[in-house]
Amino acid sequence: MNLHLIAGVAVLLLLVAVSAYREALRNEPIGHIRMNPEKMPQFDEHE
Repeated sequence: MNLHLIAGVAVLLLLVAVSAYREALRNEPIGHIRMNPEKMPQFDEHE
């Protein structure tokens, strides 16, 4: 196989992985919300 073809496929797979990672961060999983307490609902104010 040509070395340029292998490098091109590797770069393409890297871009797909980065895109999937950014999409997962955009969905804000539960662990990500815990790191931002200001986004948590404030229950103490309603009492």
